[in-house]
Amino acid sequence: MVTKSVKRIFAAALAVATMTGMAACGNSTAGDEGAKTSDGKTIIKIQTFNNFGYGKATNERPGADLWSKYEKEHPNIKIEETVASGSDDARSAFNTAISSGADAYDIYAVDIAWMPSILAMPDSFMDLTDYLKGNDWLDWKVQGAKTADGKTIGAGNDIGPTALCYRSDLFAKAGLPTDRDQVAQMLGGDNATWDKYFEVGKQYTEKTGLPWYDAMGGIWATMKTQLKEAYVKQDGTVVATGDKIKSLYDQLTATSEMSAHVSQWSDDWNAMFKADNGFATIMCPAWLVNNIKGNSGSDFKGWDIADVTPGGGSNQGGSWLVVPKTSKVQTEAAKLVAWLTAPEQQVATFKAASNYPSSPKAMKDPAVADKTDEFLNNAPTGKIFADRANAVKIVPYTGAQYYDIDSKFGDALGRVDVTKEQTPAQAWKQYVADVKALS
Repeated sequence: MVTKSVKRIFAAALAVATMTGMAACGNSTAGDEGAKTSDGKTIIKIQTFNNFGYGKATNERPGADLWSKYEKEHPNIKIEETVASGSDDARSAFNTAISSGADAYDIYAVDIAWMPSILAMPDSFMDLTDYLKGNDWLDWKVQGAKTADGKTIGAGNDIGPTALCYRSDLFAKAGLPTDRDQVAQMLGGDNATWDKYFEVGKQYTEKTGLPWYDAMGGIWATMKTQLKEAYVKQDGTVVATGDKIKSLYDQLTATSEMSAHVSQWSDDWNAMFKADNGFATIMCPAWLVNNIKGNSGSDFKGWDIADVTPGGGSNQGGSWLVVPKTSKVQTEAAKLVAWLTAPEQQVATFKAASNYPSSPKAMKDPAVADKTDEFLNNAPTGKIFADRANAVKIVPYTGAQYYDIDSKFGDALGRVDVTKEQTPAQAWKQYVADVKALS
């Protein structure tokens, strides 16, 4: 889920909504076994964010209506979902509950950006291993929720395999190939590199005077996922200002003329998806397709997608479900978590809300594997994102310091790219000082 991840918050303000059909608070009573409805059903409370596709479809939020299905199969259960507008809002509520020991929810949807902090306190969450034996996930997804001693404290939900979305209309005007297979080959196919991507971008920008990509931060979001140890080594050594990161920083900031110089998720960024002077390419995790559609309008023609990622496979975003030990209905909550993340339900939420599954079995289901997208010129998005998921070979190490340092790195890129208040050298100097201050 985006991270919808990473992250990337689609709404600026907190808008927590309770799904239609929940039992009202006044109808519940609490006991040692957990809260119950007035007719004796066990209540399972779950917090999600953005749209996991679990609930009933509404005008604002597509859904697979999984709550009704589960409650029909388990008549002793009543599910209450609270939906936060974004990952940051959900995390704030999560942190408050966990730090205070409150049993606010029995299940939490957890963004990829939170997992390091959760893995750092494994004793606060259930080991779900025994409940998840019937489920399957990509190996790297499993590793993302395993503790040092082998416990599985998170059940894998969606992922964000990354392809390249591009404006075929702008490509055509620039004399570049528009066929998605030819675009992939132009960038190097399976051996695509950032050097090649920027080489083509330079040619495009020099010819058209238009931006090749949206923002340095968007490029970095992909680049950093291709590094095993971007900011901190697994032994705790901080390498955030070392030669490897500095080399990538220099490579990226040297491409300033190719950038649209907009901040991702800003109004200016939203407007450029369909503008005649908009950016020609964008790194495209599976979940971003919905944003492209929303910002361009359903009638817009021009966006396409290529089965290629400069620098190798990349996963951006994704989520897990966890059960805190403060829950008074841990067993029932764990059963629901296992059911929600099973292949069948991952297929259902993909069909309803386009959340790409982390289950190989779900990925092979015809509803996923044969998916095409009319908006993207009938692109075989099911196949493309499966290929991109299978291309992921690196699971970045994200220790406790990772996201604090990453925020400072993003700030540095923003000062060069968006506000243009500093030169690359000045921004790097401040970044080094910021990293030092964190320690």
